[in-house]
Amino acid sequence: MKMSFTHLISLLWLLLFLLGFVNAVSASEEYHTYIIHMDHTHKPASFLTHESWHRSILKSLLSSPADDNELLLYSYNHVMHGFSARLTSSQLFEIEKYSAHLATYPESFGKLLTTYSPKFLGLQQNFGIWPAASYGENVIVGIIDTGIWPESESFYDEGMSPVPHRWKGKCENGTAFSPSTCNKKLIGARSFSKGLQAAGAGTLDRSFQATVTLENGISFEGTSYFPESIFIADLHLYYGKGNTSKAICNHTALDRKEVAGKVVLCDYSTKIEVYQQMMEVERVGAYAAIFLADISFSLYPNDYSIPSILLPTASGTLVKQYVTRVKNPKVKSMKFVLTRLGTKHAPQVANFSSKGPNPISPGVLKPDILAPGVDVLAAFVPSKPLIQIGKYYLASDYALESGTSMSTPHVAGIGALLKAVHPEWSPAAIRSAMMTTAYAMDNTGTILKSQMTDLSGTPLDFGAGHINPNKAMDPGLIYDMSLQDYIEFLCSLGYTKKQMSILIRRTQWSCIHKSIHDLNYPSFTAVLTNKTRYPVSMNFNRVVTNVGDDKAVYRAHLENIPTGMRIRVKPRTLTFTRKNQNRSFVVSIELDREFPRVIFGFLKWVDQDSHVVSSPIVAINF
Repeated sequence: MKMSFTHLISLLWLLLFLLGFVNAVSASEEYHTYIIHMDHTHKPASFLTHESWHRSILKSLLSSPADDNELLLYSYNHVMHGFSARLTSSQLFEIEKYSAHLATYPESFGKLLTTYSPKFLGLQQNFGIWPAASYGENVIVGIIDTGIWPESESFYDEGMSPVPHRWKGKCENGTAFSPSTCNKKLIGARSFSKGLQAAGAGTLDRSFQATVTLENGISFEGTSYFPESIFIADLHLYYGKGNTSKAICNHTALDRKEVAGKVVLCDYSTKIEVYQQMMEVERVGAYAAIFLADISFSLYPNDYSIPSILLPTASGTLVKQYVTRVKNPKVKSMKFVLTRLGTKHAPQVANFSSKGPNPISPGVLKPDILAPGVDVLAAFVPSKPLIQIGKYYLASDYALESGTSMSTPHVAGIGALLKAVHPEWSPAAIRSAMMTTAYAMDNTGTILKSQMTDLSGTPLDFGAGHINPNKAMDPGLIYDMSLQDYIEFLCSLGYTKKQMSILIRRTQWSCIHKSIHDLNYPSFTAVLTNKTRYPVSMNFNRVVTNVGDDKAVYRAHLENIPTGMRIRVKPRTLTFTRKNQNRSFVVSIELDREFPRVIFGFLKWVDQDSHVVSSPIVAINF
């Protein structure tokens, strides 16, 4: 049968129409991943488990595949009840008509903040010290730690350059450690004693938060490290009003019959620690908890065994007003966990940070420097439980860790970058560059605060200040030291000949017994005792080396010098006519009266090219 041209055109239009229709249907029926929050009380008794109930729901859907495994991804029955599944929009519509359905959450992708501390430090991919140092290529970094997990992704060597030819170390056999696990990144491993750390730990301008919304619509935000991204809705809120022991969630005070399955509000009290309150609410089967505390670090990340939030006591007052005035108080929702950047005040000195003075040598400032050491996402041993949630132990390849063991790797890494940019610099020069370019003001323009007290700190808390890698690359001047300077320092500490020989690995040396005040250190520390007679004066001799432009003129500026302390600098001007030229100066500290435990100011040498070489001047009652 012949087909006319008109019929052919009509058929083509029909085919195009149908093809468009099919494509439209296909587009609308694409599969997406959802988390379905269900009311577990609706589970029919005929189903032994929640998972079997969830599978039954998915099998009952129109156009459901024969194998429900194609839809179901995971069944939840601990922190929340429900399941995750890959569904079409029409299948989702069917599920949302179930009376047991509470909420739907489309799949979302979180951005890992593994690299946030480099960003906080000002390191950039295409600017500053990072590219200038070729990202640390061929720099060998030595670390001293309690152990190592070579299987961690952090030690993958993909894209690494070959091991430098100058490397003379080796990988030793150790406990559950084979030399074969070394590679182009982990190039050596040996057993030594643990060393001392000289870095203080600081916070980032990042916080981890959760929100709680009461049934009256008022919302509050507080600190939370609960490790699962969950959403809690429509739960009863319990508070032990009229009973102080119950109100503060004291040990054995709560009654399971009153509390189980509810959100529990625990009032602030100096009689009990927050982690003890956590143990109590968990003991009686609370679903979630709200703790009132003004210290955000009252719980460590691995203490969050149930969904919990730390609310400031000011917010807690409003929550208590609601829960005591309403007959049937409820929590409308709790959402975990949110990341907030730009937190003020930051950085702060961590509550656990290593603080001065050094009892062996108080005349040398401790710590040297402050670096990120709080909530650092660090490699973790995956075979070791990280946190217990209910009956289950969670493990992870990475975890939020805090400690000077987190701040020192930052300092070591920056030191490695500086060594790459300035291979001729000594360790003392690198330390000097980091210290003299550090900043002592937080992101509100005030002196760095203590996380513990929320009060302004001192150099005994933050050393010379917080490390600033890009500035350290071009410090202008450095305070350098040789081996003899360190020998003089050790001699001043009164070590025996045997101890000295062990420390410096020599059998012969000479000491001219210089004053500790003359150690060429980038800070000035006057140590006084209760036997000191005022007025008192001390002199500090220093030598600085020009590592900036050939010609430079530096002038002394004194800042924040407190009442009762007088500082004289001679000469007040340092003139350099070439690079690597040395100049000497003397700082005199005069104190005319007794003072609190520590007072301080700053000496800053400033040149015509905006180099600012800063050193703290500290007086300590020791």
